Amino acid sequence: MDNRFYSSCYLKYLQELDMRYCERNTAYMKNGVTIGIFILIILTSCQFKQQEVKQQTPTIDSTLQVKATSILENKLSELNALSGKAIIMEVQTGHIKAMVGLEKKDSADYQSCENFSQAYESALMQPISILAALETGKIKLADTVDVGDGIYICKGDTIKDHNWHRGGYGKITIKQGLASSSDIAVYKAIETAFNGYTQAYYDQLKDMGISNLDTPLQILTTYNSIANNKNNRANIDSLKQALEYVVTDGLAQPAKSDKVQVAGESGTVQLEDGSYIVEFCGYFPADAPQYSIIVSIHKEGLPASGGLMAGDVFRQIVNHIN
Repeated sequence: MDNRFYSSCYLKYLQELDMRYCERNTAYMKNGVTIGIFILIILTSCQFKQQEVKQQTPTIDSTLQVKATSILENKLSELNALSGKAIIMEVQTGHIKAMVGLEKKDSADYQSCENFSQAYESALMQPISILAALETGKIKLADTVDVGDGIYICKGDTIKDHNWHRGGYGKITIKQGLASSSDIAVYKAIETAFNGYTQAYYDQLKDMGISNLDTPLQILTTYNSIANNKNNRANIDSLKQALEYVVTDGLAQPAKSDKVQVAGESGTVQLEDGSYIVEFCGYFPADAPQYSIIVSIHKEGLPASGGLMAGDVFRQIVNHIN
């Protein structure tokens, strides 16, 4: 999905609450694409410190590692992308089965890049935010929100859905908002659930065991927990059904496999330098998850689509495994 609900409206709430944060965005538009901005929540220090990703080498599947590298490299070459990452995790154990990082340096060839702990801007927060809202009991995925013509004015700031120039989505359910990449739908759901009180939102995330979502591995780990749902929580089950819908009927359809049912979320975010991060994070089989995968690609220029680009890498990896 394009961006997250973190609009400048919420940044104002943060300022009023005098919360500590390291990096913040103001969502603005350029060429009709929401430029994703978000807050990196660091509980201890506002200076990012890289940490080595500690891997137990025996968990890596060398055959899968080679295949994932090939699939990712082919897609990066096709897109003439700057870099890309793909991580494959075993749902039940949390073991990493493949971890690929590639970047284009001076030559035309892609070289290995193992800096998986570097913070980056992601567009995959929407489902996690919706889950936090569901936990309040004040919203349901079937609730209807009016996103109007795709332009929403909030405290003097403007939130625009990706299709605002085509007249917006009008009245849709929150579930449809996730599937159709509506920032306005997600924002209104969060606003309803927490009454515009941002501290309550962050308290809810903390209660859910979520603090830092700054790296692909951290995001994948959170999605993996959703896929696993060890405690059989009803709200997580509802979200999982919505994530299936995102792939079957939403903007992440390019991630769909003809071999197994998958679930997940796509995202596209434009950085301040004009380049894009396109992503997909999901798991399969949707009804009994065995693997979760995140794919993140950094590229310049349009087109830029998380579903079409990162989602296609995800689909190829899924088909290889199955």
